[in-house]
Amino acid sequence: MPRKIILLAVCAAFGAPYSAAQDVMPRTASGHPDLQGRWTMRTLTPFARPLGVTAPYVSAEEEQALIEMVMQQRLAAERFDPGTSQPDGESLAVVNGERRTSAIVAPRDGRLALTPAGEARLQQRPDGFDGPEARPVNERCIADAGRAPYRVMSGEMFFQIIQTSDHTVIHKEGMDPPRILPHVNHKPGRGSGSWAGNSVSRWEGDVFVIETSGFRTDDPNRRISGPGAAGFPLAPDTRITEWLVPVSPDVILYRYRVDDPVLFLEPLFVELPLVRTGQSLFESACHEGNMSLANTLLGARVQEGRETWNGERNQQQRLGLDGADKIWRDLR
Repeated sequence: MPRKIILLAVCAAFGAPYSAAQDVMPRTASGHPDLQGRWTMRTLTPFARPLGVTAPYVSAEEEQALIEMVMQQRLAAERFDPGTSQPDGESLAVVNGERRTSAIVAPRDGRLALTPAGEARLQQRPDGFDGPEARPVNERCIADAGRAPYRVMSGEMFFQIIQTSDHTVIHKEGMDPPRILPHVNHKPGRGSGSWAGNSVSRWEGDVFVIETSGFRTDDPNRRISGPGAAGFPLAPDTRITEWLVPVSPDVILYRYRVDDPVLFLEPLFVELPLVRTGQSLFESACHEGNMSLANTLLGARVQEGRETWNGERNQQQRLGLDGADKIWRDLR
């Protein structure tokens, strides 16, 4: 059996990243694979495997039927179900020649394996309307999908990577600032107090590795890995390891592992391809913080006023007194 096939089999069995960079892969002056340029992770593969699908990949003939199932389940399912991620593209993700049915590759069923604590954390919803601090950070235009780990988010599919001799910069289209990653060889510290956590990065041969921990999770939106669907629970001690594995000059395998025995029954592994693109990144014009957030809070005040008015009106009717209309006018 050829040596490369043996290496691939071992890496698949133990979950270790395999560097498939060939001699044709361009390299920087420091000798590392040149990952610079613009990339996209557009795909119709959902984060978690859809219910009723057991195979980790499908044939070319089966692809369209699965895509139609994914889109139908997305329309019908509850918004926070990991199986209803926001696919954006024309086809399924292709990794190692396989048309994947889920971005999750472990657990083997392609779905989250959470402890009761993890399930409870995932189901938490941002439900405060007393002020802007009670709303998720994406509603406040503070942060979105440009943090670890990267996920398929409709409208935010493009990346730009810049390399120097001692830093790698990854900028994902969206409202988050670029991640500026120094090449150091130590473990991430406990708690940085930021939404993005505390990251360290290094090269391991031809593979770029990022480790992140210390997430700030007191915000309603950061109890899970990102806004909207396809999220998983996070805690300050959750550790995320990302690998950027160069496969060819035009393809990078983006892989990450999530470790947290309090929240997960077993580690979570995800794989998605990054494909080189000539498309440009656009500025994220986030208007929720301008009008929508204020209107959300105003709507809550109107609802509270109506509830108060209804209570006062019922009391007036019970007492046989007039003046309910005056109370409503005063509340307005």
